[in-house]
Parts: sequence; structure tokens; C-alpha cells
Amino acid sequence: PAPEREAVFETIDEEVAAETLEEIDPRVQVSIVESLDSDRAADIVEEMDPDAAADLLGDLTEDRSDEILREMEPEERQEVTQLLEFGEHTAAGRMTTEFLAVSETAVVNDAIEALRTFEGSREALATVYLTGPGQKLTGAVPLVTIAISSPASQLSTLSEPYIACAPDTPEDDVAALFDKYNLLTLAVIDEHGRLAGIITADDVITMLRHS
Repeated sequence: PAPEREAVFETIDEEVAAETLEEIDPRVQVSIVESLDSDRAADIVEEMDPDAAADLLGDLTEDRSDEILREMEPEERQEVTQLLEFGEHTAAGRMTTEFLAVSETAVVNDAIEALRTFEGSREALATVYLTGPGQKLTGAVPLVTIAISSPASQLSTLSEPYIACAPDTPEDDVAALFDKYNLLTLAVIDEHGRLAGIITADDVITMLRHS
């Protein structure tokens, strides 16, 4: 029942609440968040993956969304605000800005250190992306390859051909790329070749479930 549901979300840990919200039907998400005060809602939304948070705020009224954004920490607010600017049914609207990228000159041990401090979703860890000057995407290394390689190995020598799409790619085309290449993650790059975000298989499953 709604009153009990809302009481639970008022009291449970923010991280648990965020993970739970991401698995709930969007209409129920909205109902729960509407019942919370803006400060509590912001604490929970901050713990969500940026793409999931943007989808949720996009389903709220503009006034309510603005109230929650004002209560969020600057860094999380900026990430979510950027995603809100994109069309919901495009690659950019489905991507997360929490991805693992290291310099193209890095070695395996550098990637392992980055893994230890990464705070994004587990799904995003499937691929470590390599970037060159100007944050341009230059390569991609599967996590499993890193796990079985020498700590001193150059990541550039372990890199595989990567699949990427533009921010305005329709979500149907995104799903087709995942199916065609059996992807775990898909890079989204801007017109300058810079890595803007990634889409995970989990994102695609959610997209298809709600389509």
C-alpha cells in the first residue's frame, strides 16, 4: 500500500533506496518520489546511476524536478542536468556518464587501480575505455582481458576494435548494435570523437522492457 511503501522509502538507506527505485515501474517511481520531501528525494536520486536519475526526473513535473535538482550536490546535479538535455529515446538519453576510462598510455595495473576507486554500476565495469589527447576514444579493453594479463602490460596492446555511436542515435538502432555485436557496453562519442558516455546491456534491457 502507498502509505507503507512511502514510509519505507523515508527510512531506508539512500543507496538501497536508489537501487530499489531503479528496478521499479516508472509510474511507481514517480509516485514514491512525489511523496518524499525534496531533500530526501535528492539524497536518493544522487545515489542512482545518472541515466536512471535523469529518466526519473524527466517523468516528474518541471517544478518538482527543479526542486530536487536544487537540493542535489553540484557534481551529481551537473551530470543529471546534462542528460536531461538529450532526447529520451536517443543514445545520449540512455547513456550513463559514469564509465571507466584511462589514458591510452596506461598499463594493466593502472586500470586495476582505477577499478578499485570506481563508484559506477557493476555493468559499466565490463569494458575499460582508452582515451588520448582531448579525451578522444582510442580503444577498449574487456575486463576479462585485464584480469588475465600481466600488471605491466600496455593496455593499448590489449585493446580490441570498439563499437561506438553518436549521441543522437535512435534507441532502436542502439538495441540493434547490442544484438549484432553481442555487446556488454556501447560507447557514445560526440562529433569530435570524445567519449561522452556509455550504454550498458542493463540499460538496453530496461529500455526494451519499458518500450
